This record gives sequence, C-alpha cells and structure tokens, in this order.
Amino acid sequence: MIKQKKEKKQTRVKFHIKKNDLVEINTGEEKGRRGRILEVIPEKQQAIVEGINLVKKHQRARSQTKPSGIVTVPAPIHIANLVLICSKCGKKTSVRKEKIEDRKVRICKKCGEIIE
Repeated sequence: MIKQKKEKKQTRVKFHIKKNDLVEINTGEEKGRRGRILEVIPEKQQAIVEGINLVKKHQRARSQTKPSGIVTVPAPIHIANLVLICSKCGKKTSVRKEKIEDRKVRICKKCGEIIE
C-alpha cells in the first residue's frame, strides 16, 4: 500500500505594506525609527527595511570586485512590527482597500487619500 502525501494548498498572503512604502518600527530596539521597505518576504511574513536592524556578516571573497571582510547588511523584521506611514499626512495609519476604476487601492484611514 502506497501512502500519498497531502499537498498543501498555497494561498497568497496579502499584507498592509508593499515595497518602497515608508514604515515605522513599533517594537524592539529600533522602536520609533522610520525607513523604506526594500523587500517583502511573504513566505516568512517578514520585510527588510532600509537602515533598520543592521547586522554584521562575515563574507567570503567571491571575486576581486567583492572582497572578503565583515559587511553590515539589514536583517528582516516581522511585518507585525511595522506600521505604515501615510505619504500625504505623514502620520502612522492603517489602510482600507477599495475598488476604484477596476483596480484595488489602499486608502489612508486618517486623511482619506490614496496611498501609492
């Protein structure tokens, strides 16, 4: 008798932040600092923020253009620890999604402006 593995149904996770959004850290050592999202990692529910959560990494020489040494790189942060900053009013905000002209847009709950 052959056992069959159950395939996990992969669902697409949607987040309140996207790449290039301005966010503020609301917990931890970096609390209160702001930065831009460089990359979102949906599998781990994490994001890499520019200039936040920097760690030192020992790097081996890959070529003459990338020498060996200790480099500082940003480490990922869980998305629950990030708060979106509205580009229009500059305040921390949550978003609501509406369908305008056949596309979904994020709208700031404080000022009502569309967040691009």
